[in-house]
Amino acid sequence: MRIIILSDNETSGGAAIAASRLASALTLEDVEVIRIVGRADGNEHPWTTIPLQVRLYEEMVLEVISRVSQRLITALKALILRRRLNGVLKKLRPNIINVHNLHGAGWGIELVNVCSRNAPVVWTLHDMWSFTGRCAYTSSCYNFTGGCDGSCPTFAEYPALAPNLIAEAWRRRRDLMSALPNLVAVTPSKWLSREARAGLWAGHQVEVVPNGLPLGIYGPLSTILAREALGIDARARVLMIAAPKLSEKRKGMSYLREALQRLSYGPVTVITLGTGGLGFELPGIHLHQLGYIDHERTKVLAYSAADIFVHPALLDNLPNVVMEAIACGTPVVGFPVGGVPEMVNPGSTGWLMDEVSPEALARTLDVALDDLDRGVDLRERCRAQAEAEYDVSIQAKRYLELFRSLMG
Repeated sequence: MRIIILSDNETSGGAAIAASRLASALTLEDVEVIRIVGRADGNEHPWTTIPLQVRLYEEMVLEVISRVSQRLITALKALILRRRLNGVLKKLRPNIINVHNLHGAGWGIELVNVCSRNAPVVWTLHDMWSFTGRCAYTSSCYNFTGGCDGSCPTFAEYPALAPNLIAEAWRRRRDLMSALPNLVAVTPSKWLSREARAGLWAGHQVEVVPNGLPLGIYGPLSTILAREALGIDARARVLMIAAPKLSEKRKGMSYLREALQRLSYGPVTVITLGTGGLGFELPGIHLHQLGYIDHERTKVLAYSAADIFVHPALLDNLPNVVMEAIACGTPVVGFPVGGVPEMVNPGSTGWLMDEVSPEALARTLDVALDDLDRGVDLRERCRAQAEAEYDVSIQAKRYLELFRSLMG
């Protein structure tokens, strides 16, 4: 079986990391995997990588044209990419095309139409972009169910789009879905499946398959040894947070700061993974900032050194970092948003807040830390859930079952 995986990035960002883990697991199932990406990382992988880009001389020509019309240059870039992708697919003749994130490379949904002319398409949704006018996450806005337009309250946020273009972008998505009734979606969380079905994916086949992890890498280590390796006091109570960009509004770090100010328990050490740091210092809070780390073994050390992983995101799908923490035996504190309640089971894999507020986060952290002092130990239950639900080999087998059903 030959599978094409189309995505904006090869290994950079949560969606690309999830796609990479799936691709690796599929190759172990005797599947030929070819990844077509907007940004290749230049490293060796078990799959074949083909960059999909506008060439340098084309960029130079388009730069001249852009002085006349920026909209024209966007249309020409899209045309070049569509033709290039179609040529590659005609040559490769894949059995299945698995689409992942497109918007990180500035690609349009028209590439999905090109894919559909060459093979059955399964679109793995990592966020809401495929069925909104531009939003990756809409928060409390449900305009996407009837038609996004220039009233979008977050048009300037990633992935940004000028208000006058949003209605047209939503209509293009609507027309694509209408023209491709056999287009299939896979969502990692039940929450995202419900959101998709409430929007433009209504009437389409939408399957729920949680993302997976290489559990041979992500597993519990000795807390004492992990802290020794990272230079953290073995006797401390340790919280951990992680995000590619800690300053991103959706990740909820402003809520975490206020919650730490309200925390009754203390002192605590806070490990941070991600660019930007927390940007604040508080009495009784010892920051241990590791910066951005993509080395998986080092990440496992950090998860294993923590007593609790804190995920204050205001909205999320099925976060890789929560899955990684649980696989390493570290229980999680999180808000009841998106797919997080599907992962954080109170009394088993962590503590779930009753509302989205700094006050609720502070209360829940105090309860969780007191529980640990009383001897509550959730590490074995966390690992058991990871083995039952997050093994990447399970994910790969479920995808293959779906792929074969679509191949007829």
